[in-house]
Amino acid sequence: MSLVQIVGANYYSVTVNVIFVLWMSDILLGRIPRLRIKHVIKYLLCGMFVVFVISIVGAVCYRTGVWRWKYGIGVLMWEYFLLACEVVFLQFLYQKSLRDCCLGAMMIEILYSYGELLSQIYIYDKLFHLDIPSERQSYLFWMLVISPACLLLCGLVIDKSGMGKVYRQWIEQEKRDKGILIVLGLYPVFYFLLKQIAESKEPNRGALLLPLAMLLFIHMIFVYVGRDRQQKQYIAAQQANLRQQTIYIEKMEQIQFEIRRFRHDFKNMTAGMYIQARDGDLDAVQSFIQEMTEDFDRQVGDQVRLLNQLANVHMVEVKGLLLEKLALMQKEKIRCELEVLRPFEGTRMRSTDLCRCLGILMDNAVDEVRGKEDAQIHLMISSQNDCTTFRIKNTLYGMIDFQCLGTTGYTTKGEGHGIGLESYQKIIGKYDFVFPFTAIQEGCFVQELKIQEI
Repeated sequence: MSLVQIVGANYYSVTVNVIFVLWMSDILLGRIPRLRIKHVIKYLLCGMFVVFVISIVGAVCYRTGVWRWKYGIGVLMWEYFLLACEVVFLQFLYQKSLRDCCLGAMMIEILYSYGELLSQIYIYDKLFHLDIPSERQSYLFWMLVISPACLLLCGLVIDKSGMGKVYRQWIEQEKRDKGILIVLGLYPVFYFLLKQIAESKEPNRGALLLPLAMLLFIHMIFVYVGRDRQQKQYIAAQQANLRQQTIYIEKMEQIQFEIRRFRHDFKNMTAGMYIQARDGDLDAVQSFIQEMTEDFDRQVGDQVRLLNQLANVHMVEVKGLLLEKLALMQKEKIRCELEVLRPFEGTRMRSTDLCRCLGILMDNAVDEVRGKEDAQIHLMISSQNDCTTFRIKNTLYGMIDFQCLGTTGYTTKGEGHGIGLESYQKIIGKYDFVFPFTAIQEGCFVQELKIQEI
């Protein structure tokens, strides 16, 4: 069989594998961002290039006998080469961190092993001589029909059974067990050793249950870790809901108290207005009504509008953070306006990182205006045009060196501060689709956090 024929056969099988990788990455890492026509063309060209490179390298390895090296060194080198190509391809597609792409590639490799084991039943204990036409046909039938069908079946099971969700939850965790990371990194070695043990015994397709048992064991570990994380998330969500309900009740009690006080003073205010109306002083009546309306808005209207805007925030973690910060500002008598232009459902940015960034920006705004007269903070959330924007504006009372902003040790608050913005810069540095913006406008310090959703 010539090198060109081997490359052609490899091109088909590698294309099937790449399609499986794209399918599983959609489950594990989510939808590929930036799917406009120019990006799709670029992704297709990149995918074709990756397939071509792998096909060429695979053909060369077959012709030179690399896969027959002692102790399976050539096979293991090939497996890690495929993983490296997959990591680069995923990073090119998703623009995620190298860590997430490596974990995603290892997860996909595990999921791919299910389909590979299933297809191995057909060729178990068979050694194909590709120079013989009949054996070449049998090998091509396995590679072109049996193997893709097994991958399709396993992919459907993974997709419909929720197995992908279990793996995705583990990828999204901030902290991961080092033991599991080691197992993932050495997974190709373990898988190869178990296959060698299974093949060293008498020919028996049941021997394939040995590596399958390892796959199921790994899956059970992730199921356990995923359920543990779900329980922690459920408890955290319940605690957040309790805090939200407590703050809502407090605000409703405040509104009720203000309405009762306004109602108590209403008779006295209308009595004065009645005298002015009787004397025909319409200007005084209009001025009195305006003052009364402004007083009502100041006492009750601001609280009602604040609750209405909070109702547009549907992301539980962000709503909980806003409620806590707003309660803090109200306690310190800091006026805060909240504006949510459209219902905010969620974002691509990890919820923990988003809350940390917003918390840092809001804490800095509070520290700047604390104890000052006529101080004000304005928070705006906008979700439109495939972009989510958080804008925090506060009254500025000092000078800021923009060149040093966010660097280690820089602060305008004195010794012991300056850590927040440095952490903020490190967090957003992990994302290629998050863009910060800082400016001074009309005596106010403005900070924006833009998240590109597509």
